[in-house]
Amino acid sequence: MMFDFKVPLIGFVVIWTLFRGIVYIRKRTFSVKHEIIHGLFAFSLAFIYSVTIFPFPFYIYPHLQEEMYAGINLIPLASIRQSLHHFYWLVPLRNIGGNIALFIPFGFFASCYSSILRPKTIVIVGFLLSLCIEIVQLFFIPFRAFDVDDILLNTFGTAIGVLLFRLLDRLMVKTSRAKQSNYSS
Repeated sequence: MMFDFKVPLIGFVVIWTLFRGIVYIRKRTFSVKHEIIHGLFAFSLAFIYSVTIFPFPFYIYPHLQEEMYAGINLIPLASIRQSLHHFYWLVPLRNIGGNIALFIPFGFFASCYSSILRPKTIVIVGFLLSLCIEIVQLFFIPFRAFDVDDILLNTFGTAIGVLLFRLLDRLMVKTSRAKQSNYSS
């Protein structure tokens, strides 16, 4: 029996809506901008969770137990090299690009909390999140593989997200200053 990501995603939306409702009732303030940022950050986490953990098997077939640990890569860059030498171009795009792209939104939206988290801290949190996912895949999900390269690529994706946020933030500050100088002239 397989448990796919749709049920937890629906559960997430219900819990998130209740949580944000409670926050609104307690604070009596509502900011569309903040709600969008909080929602997109939470959705990026839910998306990472749904892609890396689900579908989840609730029964491990005996023939799978023997192959359970066949997909362990502890050698940095080994699976990246293997993907790059694959004859079909979609394999490296999916494996390398997908792992990077998966964590870019996390790095970007976590950067919205820059008053709490520094860029270096966000990248470290991205690394730890990826490490936790790989450990869960190693011990609890038999058809998933532990790959140190996934951790490297996910961390790189987090760093790209942080950099994109900082670039956009600087661009917005420059645009704002330019508008202010035009109004004062």
